[in-house]
Amino acid sequence: MNSNKIIRTARNAVAITSTVLGTAGLYAFLIASLCRMFFDMTSGTALTWIGGPLFVVFGILGAIFLPDSLRKANIID
Repeated sequence: MNSNKIIRTARNAVAITSTVLGTAGLYAFLIASLCRMFFDMTSGTALTWIGGPLFVVFGILGAIFLPDSLRKANIID
C-alpha cells in the first residue's frame, strides 16, 4: 500500500465517522427535546431514555446508508 491510499482511506473514515456521529446526535437531541416539551419530562430522563437509544439507532442506520450519499456528493471517494 502506498501512502496516498492510506491517507485517502483515513480521510474517508474520518469523514464518514464524523458525519454519522453529528447527524445521529443532532436528530436524537431534537427528538428528545420535543419529547421533553410535549410529555413534561426532565432533561436527564429524556436524554437518557429517548436520546441515548435514538443515537444508537441513528448511528447504525447512518453507518449503513450515509456512505452512498457521501459518494454521490463527491465528499468521499
